[in-house]
Amino acid sequence: MFDFLKQLFNKQGRGLTFVIFDDQEPEPSNSYRFKPARLLYLFYGSLAATALLVLVLLKFTPVSELFSSQAEKNLREQAIAISEQVRMLQDSLQARDAQLNQMKRAISTGNDTVFSINQGEQKATNNNREKKWEHESSYAVDTISDTVLLKNEIVFSDLFENEPVFPTSYPLDGTLTRGFNPEKGHYGVDIATEGGTPFKAMADGAIVSQNWSVNYGWILYIQHGGNMVTIYKHAEDLSKSIGDIVSKGDILGTAGNTGIMSSGPHLHLEIWKNGIPQNPNLYLIKS
Repeated sequence: MFDFLKQLFNKQGRGLTFVIFDDQEPEPSNSYRFKPARLLYLFYGSLAATALLVLVLLKFTPVSELFSSQAEKNLREQAIAISEQVRMLQDSLQARDAQLNQMKRAISTGNDTVFSINQGEQKATNNNREKKWEHESSYAVDTISDTVLLKNEIVFSDLFENEPVFPTSYPLDGTLTRGFNPEKGHYGVDIATEGGTPFKAMADGAIVSQNWSVNYGWILYIQHGGNMVTIYKHAEDLSKSIGDIVSKGDILGTAGNTGIMSSGPHLHLEIWKNGIPQNPNLYLIKS
């Protein structure tokens, strides 16, 4: 068969006669005259028409989806994931702008606390009595201020002198979905729960930081005695501010799904002591 095709190719410019013989009849039954070049033209034309038809099908019909490569699917999934992250970043920036606007309004509308002096007592007729009154008033103000500072010192002294009592209850009810794994950068535990579930302070302390993070949403830091700090992340909202004194069991806020590192409503809890992350499960018990 190959030799036959080779001869047709070598003699493509000549006129040839194709004769059909029947094994039962020795005489030729049919003969056809043709040029091999025309067969080649027909073959090449058929190939070109087939290729053009395939291109049209792939370009203008849904058939192209059947031949899409896995790389294109991966690129499409990555594009969708990036688009979702951009949307979450935009939401985070809007929440941050809202927080800044609230802080600006609070600063611009806040009232200063000042001491008021009874104007009636300023109308003393005797200069010596007036000077004496001014001296006593000044002494009284200083005494009140010293008393307030002394009380604050007593409160903070009691607050940070004693180490919190552990183990204690978890700050909220939920399911532990991720444990303590500092080797992979996870310095706490994740407690999955419904969005808006309140979480509580695990011990007495003071709010030392409250901020918004693109990765972790609302974050709250509480300083306790014994150089211990508890951190709460991914909160939906917070009910405490910097400087607030909290007692064990006080509501601090609600768990949420804020920050791009969150994959669902939960509370991320960390416990640090002397600057070293601790495994919260060693300090907590199910209530």
